[in-house]
Amino acid sequence: MFPTPTTFPTNNTHRMVLFLDQQLHGDYERIEDILASAARYSRAASEAIAQLPYEALKPIQGWARDLDKHSERRRFLTDDYRHAAQSALRELARLEPELAPGLIDSAMRNLRDALEASHRVADLLAAEQEIARSRGHHS
Repeated sequence: MFPTPTTFPTNNTHRMVLFLDQQLHGDYERIEDILASAARYSRAASEAIAQLPYEALKPIQGWARDLDKHSERRRFLTDDYRHAAQSALRELARLEPELAPGLIDSAMRNLRDALEASHRVADLLAAEQEIARSRGHHS
């Protein structure tokens, strides 16, 4: 593209130079950020669940405890975490939205985002292992 300037004029002109990083960054380069997002979404979902009225919270209490346990340990790539999140999502979907209008939607949205991020990181790690295994057999 354009070479980076090495000298700048000093007369009474104003120039604005904007340098943009032209490299494309894929999900693999952002794997830590994606997993950190899963943690953030999971905590946000737990906070919304904790604010639910008792009649709404009762059916998902066990799953909420499991989610909190995984959040405390920062374990978002395990099957146990994903099972707890999916189960909590199913229970939240059964609730009447009128019980807690914004909280149920917020909890569901954040749990879906946490699950998506967890699956994405697991997929990226599995792809990396499969590629390494494939290269090992062909060399």
